[in-house]
Amino acid sequence: MLQRLLATSLFLAASSLTASAGTVRFEATGTVSSASGATGTYAGIASGQAVQLVFDVATPGVDVNPGHVTNYSIVPASLHLTMGPVTVGDTGGSMTATMRNADPLADGVLASAVVDAGKNLGFSFSDCSGTIFTSTDPEQNYGSWSGNFYCVYGWTVSGTGTFISIDLSTFEISPLSVGTAMCFGDGTQATACPCANDGTAGRGCDNSVASGGALLTALGSTSPDTVVLTSTGELPTALSIVLQGDAELVPGSIFGDGVRCAGGNLRRLYVQNAVGGTISAPAPGDLSITARSAALGDTIAPGTTRWYQVYYRDPDLGFCPTPPGNSWNVSNGLAIGW
Repeated sequence: MLQRLLATSLFLAASSLTASAGTVRFEATGTVSSASGATGTYAGIASGQAVQLVFDVATPGVDVNPGHVTNYSIVPASLHLTMGPVTVGDTGGSMTATMRNADPLADGVLASAVVDAGKNLGFSFSDCSGTIFTSTDPEQNYGSWSGNFYCVYGWTVSGTGTFISIDLSTFEISPLSVGTAMCFGDGTQATACPCANDGTAGRGCDNSVASGGALLTALGSTSPDTVVLTSTGELPTALSIVLQGDAELVPGSIFGDGVRCAGGNLRRLYVQNAVGGTISAPAPGDLSITARSAALGDTIAPGTTRWYQVYYRDPDLGFCPTPPGNSWNVSNGLAIGW
C-alpha cells in the first residue's frame, strides 16, 4: 500500500467562512492491512477484516485557501469506526475534516480525531488529478467513489503500542437523512389501508396510478434547521399539503385512501403541486420548517418531536370509493426529533 499522509499544513488559521449551512455525512470503507498491538480496546482486530468509518461534518466550514482548502468541524459523537468486531467512537476534543480542491492540483479529504483509549485516527486520500471535486464545499460534491480513485492515502489508528493500518476501498459524501420513518401503508401497520390498497414496503398506501404509494423522506440538519422534506410516488401533478402534528396517532386512523399517524395539534406547513409525482418542502424562499411552524403558532422546542406526512389529491373515486376511501391519499409518516 502506498501510504503518505497529506500535508499537516492544511490545518491553518481561518481566514473566512464558506457560504453553505447544514450537515453532511462522510463514509469510507476499507480493509485492515496490518494490526500491530491490537490489544485492549482493539483486541480482535486482524489483517483482512472489513473497516467502515462514518462521520458527519457541520457546514459552513472555514476557508484556509478559498476555493482550494476548507476545514470543517466533525459533529461530536457522530464518528464511528468499525474494524472487524470492534467499534470505537471519538473521545471529544477538536475533530477536523479538510477538503482540498485543486490544491495545487489534487482533490482530497483529510480527517483527524482522537478515538477510544486515546488513539489517534488519521484518515486521508488524494486523487492527485483534481477531477473528483468541483469545490471545497461537500454539499456541492455528493457522490461515491470506489477502486483506484486515489493515488495517495494514509488511514491509520495509532498510539503508544498500537499501529493499525487500513487500505481504502470506497469513499462517499452524502446528505444526512433525518427522522424515523413510521406509519407505513404496506400491510405492517395495525390500521390497514381502507381498500386493501397496500403500498410498497416503507411507503404509504397505494394510489390510483399504482406508484406503490407515496414515500416521505428528509435530508438536512435540525440545528441549524436545513431540513427538506421530499414526497415521491404521488400522482403526477397532485395538490399536496405537508402536515405536521405534535403527537402520534396510535395505531393510526383511516385518512382518505391512506392511514394518518400525525396527530395532536395539526399544522398545514406548505402547499405545493407535485411535479412528476414529487414535492420538496420548504422550497427555495420558503421559511424553514421550524420558522414556519412558529409562524403558525407551534414553536418547536429543542428536544421535542414532531410527526410529518404529506397528503395529496387522488380524485379517482373508482379506485377506493367512499366509504371507506375518499379523494385523497397520504404518504408514510416521519418522526423528527428537533
